[in-house]
Amino acid sequence: MRLSPLDIRNQRFSRSFRGFNQDAVNSFRNLLANELEELIRQNSDYAARIKRLEERLENYAKIERSINETLILAQKTADEVHQNAQKEADLIVREAGMRADKEAAVIRDRIREIKTEYASLQSQRDTFFARFKGLLTTQISLLGALSNDVEKQIDGSDAAPTTRLSDHHEGASSIAEEISDSEK
Repeated sequence: MRLSPLDIRNQRFSRSFRGFNQDAVNSFRNLLANELEELIRQNSDYAARIKRLEERLENYAKIERSINETLILAQKTADEVHQNAQKEADLIVREAGMRADKEAAVIRDRIREIKTEYASLQSQRDTFFARFKGLLTTQISLLGALSNDVEKQIDGSDAAPTTRLSDHHEGASSIAEEISDSEK
């Protein structure tokens, strides 16, 4: 499923006891939507640029085809005209080839840059997931310690609060597992 910036901005989360800070979630959603909009815009710009470069390359190919047709006609004329036309055609083809090679090198460099940026973004995403997983693990540990403290205070006389804390602990564990699965 492909997400659009509008999908991210319009995503709503259900509220729960001790849930996430709604302003922080909204702020992060907006930041994520803005980043996605920027990437979509950049992708569109790159696609347009590639299209323009392909059109230019096609023009060079047309020039080359035109030169080849001229060479065929030149071969039917006098040897002197043929030799002069061949030299001129070779020069134009070389220049067109050099220009095409330069532009192809620029495009390859830009593709390498885009791949590097993509790898960097993936690395940042993986770092975020690792930190978030660490945060959840810490919270689960703290919840377990709190549960043990409450159980010691109650001395086994009231099992209902312990059950509720255990339920929260299991819920937090399942969230941490979901995040681990989503990183894969």
